[in-house]
Amino acid sequence: MCYVNKMTNTKEVVDIFLNSKITNISDLESYSISKLGGITNNSFKVGVADKFFVLRIPGKNPDLIDRKAEKNNQAVAAEAGLTPPFLYFDENTGIKISNFENNLIALEPDELKSKEYLNKALTTLNGLHQSDIIFEQCFDHNKFFNEIHKEEEQKEMAKIGHYLLEKIKEINQKLVPCHKDIYGPNFVLLGGDMYLIDWEYSGMESKFFDFGDLCLQQNIEENERKELFSELELEDGGDDQVLWNLYRYLSSLTWGLWATRKGVLDKETDKDYLNLGKNKIKSVYESVNTENFEKQLSLKY
Repeated sequence: MCYVNKMTNTKEVVDIFLNSKITNISDLESYSISKLGGITNNSFKVGVADKFFVLRIPGKNPDLIDRKAEKNNQAVAAEAGLTPPFLYFDENTGIKISNFENNLIALEPDELKSKEYLNKALTTLNGLHQSDIIFEQCFDHNKFFNEIHKEEEQKEMAKIGHYLLEKIKEINQKLVPCHKDIYGPNFVLLGGDMYLIDWEYSGMESKFFDFGDLCLQQNIEENERKELFSELELEDGGDDQVLWNLYRYLSSLTWGLWATRKGVLDKETDKDYLNLGKNKIKSVYESVNTENFEKQLSLKY
């Protein structure tokens, strides 16, 4: 008998698999379906004909994601050995099917802060940043803040977002392929190696975007950031440090706005997550509006 989470239904899943040409089995009773974890998307483990797959159906995301770009970016990242490949990707809907890997382990957010996994994550990110991959842009911050500016209650935050982007633009920097969603569970272990998954926000950006996002999303403290800065052989007190902090503030503002807007879009959004988003926005607002904000950018880690 087939179990299906309330977010989908058996026939919908079967239709997706038939359309994908992965199988021609149409008997609903031949499918087993169970819910997997995730914040935004609805992901399922689907069994059919003694094979198991992961089905991703995009959930309610307040951001504008370019699915065609995401498909391209994951494909080229897979070719470079940085992420598991997909079997099917509908660039119009964002529906994706991949093989289910029994031995794949997704890290919990707190696990990525351990020395062992953090070093592996930095190695994985450096492999991405130093590759010759050319990404398309899945998510455009300028468009995002332009869209936010239309919302009366967010106009001030949109101005801060554009201000941060302008400060970043003032510094000459090399654009490299970046993941741009450095959240613990987006790092997975398979066969002793670490890979990245979920490329919805990927694009060409400064490597400092990923480093700043890593510090923000993993709640890495000041002393730990200083240690990371040293390990990455970055320049103290100069442009490296300024970019590190600007991208950290940009990440905090972006994810804070994402959480609050998702709360409006999806009433089932976890209230703790919603409050965390509000706190991120408040923190950025207060920091940017301090008298010595720009001076502090080259002093903090």
